[in-house]
Parts: sequence; C-alpha cells; structure tokens
Amino acid sequence: MDVEFEDIRIVDLDLAKTTWSRVHDSLRVMYLRLDRHPPDVDWGRLFFEERETRIVARRRGLWLEDNYISFDSLPAEVEKIHIPDIRLSVAYANRKYRELCWQRRLKRLEEQAGRRSEQDEMQALQQRVRSLLEPESPTAPLAGRVVKVAGSTADSRAVSVGRSAAAAASTPAIPDTVAEPALPAAPAAAPSDPLAEFERRRDALKQQFRLAAAQQDKEQK
Repeated sequence: MDVEFEDIRIVDLDLAKTTWSRVHDSLRVMYLRLDRHPPDVDWGRLFFEERETRIVARRRGLWLEDNYISFDSLPAEVEKIHIPDIRLSVAYANRKYRELCWQRRLKRLEEQAGRRSEQDEMQALQQRVRSLLEPESPTAPLAGRVVKVAGSTADSRAVSVGRSAAAAASTPAIPDTVAEPALPAAPAAAPSDPLAEFERRRDALKQQFRLAAAQQDKEQK
C-alpha cells in the first residue's frame, strides 16, 4: 500500500441491508457503509485492536465485511452509542494504518538501497575480474627482449674490454729509461687539410711503433 493513504470514512446507514437480529427480536442488524473497502487485513486488525482497549455498555456483535460495518443494536442506540463508538475505532485504524504505510515504505527504500549497493559492488568486482583476465599487451615481451639484448650487448662489451685488458697485461712494457729517438719531421700539412694531418699522425705512430719494437728485440738478445 502506498504511503499516500486516505482515511476511510463512514458515509451512510444502509437501510436496504438492515435486517432482524438473531440475538433478540427487538434488535436489528444495522449496516454502516464505508466510502471504500479497507486496503487490507491490517486495517481491520487495527480497527478491532482499538475496540479491545475500551469497554462500552450495550455493545453487542460487530462485523467488518467488504465496505460495511454491521452490528446488533436497538434503533434508538445507533446515533447516541454506536456511531460515536465506531468512529473512534475507525479513526484509530486510519491513524495506525498510515504509520504502518510509512514503515513499509521505509523498509522498501532500505531494501532498494541494499540491492543497489550490492549491485554496485558486484559490478566493481566484475570490472576487477575482467582486468585480471585481459591478455597481456604484446609490447611487454618485446620490451623484455630488448632489455635482454641490451644486457647481452653490455656483457659482450665487458668481455671485449676484459680481453683487451688481458692482452695489454701480457704484452711486455716498454722501459721508461729508453730514450725515444728523434722522429724525422713530417712534412707540414696545411691546417685546412684534415686528411693530410691524419696521414701525418698515422705515419708518426707507425715509425714510433717500429722503433719501440726494434729496441725491445735488441734488449731480449
């Protein structure tokens, strides 16, 4: 039932339904017509709940059927005793049923919020699982191979340097006391000719190496 519950009202005394009571031949079964059917059994439960809290003289049988409240009564007691008494029960049922509607609505909202929260958590879990199941990027292995090749290149360079150092260590050192012979002066090259300068230096180094080798052979003999 929606929270916008409207009070149920007594709208008429239906004489067409009035009949003789089985309790006593002086009594009648009176029918008060309501403006609509009670929304559910909770309204009727609240109606009788209120009646049990009070004791009223000359109360007899009372029933709630469809949109009618029927009761045993003398015709003279209807407006003075039974109408005020029944109105109190109807007002109580309306008030308590409205509170019940609010409680039901709050419960529905809490349940909806809980379902939304659970749905959000499940969607977040789904995204995390999907990220775990995604294939690795093809660039990742390539990067690993590049690093490996780079490492191999560095290792080969280190081995080459080590071998060069070992070769240099096994080569006899040229004594510091040997005076280097004077080298013949190379023909001067024009400062503006790089090729001539390079050849001059190369020839000078060759000559120096030959002299050093000859001196070393001489000492060994």
